[in-house]
Amino acid sequence: MRPPERHTAAMAMPAPSPSPPIASPQDAERLAERLIRLMTVLEDVVGRETELLRAARLKDATDLAQSKTDAARDYVHGLEALKTNAIALARWAPGSVDRLRKAQSRLSDALAVNMTVLATARSVSEGIVRSLASEIAAPRTLTTYGAGRVGPTKPAATSLLISRSL
Repeated sequence: MRPPERHTAAMAMPAPSPSPPIASPQDAERLAERLIRLMTVLEDVVGRETELLRAARLKDATDLAQSKTDAARDYVHGLEALKTNAIALARWAPGSVDRLRKAQSRLSDALAVNMTVLATARSVSEGIVRSLASEIAAPRTLTTYGAGRVGPTKPAATSLLISRSL
């Protein structure tokens, strides 16, 4: 049987058309505002995911995966437009550069917190799985009373119940 094909957002979405060059101060301001909006959207999605993970609402957090992927993709495309037009943006909209730096700083802070929460959630879940594995793998012997009593030589089969209600 063939394994299922994996489709990523990059496969599903066509590559964006290149950003037109900035030709005026108004174009520079529009680009800066667009980038700030994209960073704000990504920051909001990451913030919601962080709060859901902190509240141990893992299912709800995983439901944000597509929104997070879309926002991150749009942000990367915006960064490509910024790289293409960085000199013109700095020349025609120097105030926007400062606003972009502040928005980028807020996004970086939100991502740092999100990465910490994700690392904690991963560590906790790995600890739970390790505990379960060691508990299941532990040898089981029957305790008997009296001299010379011996328990079974093979441990009985052990069942495992996992709750998905987390």
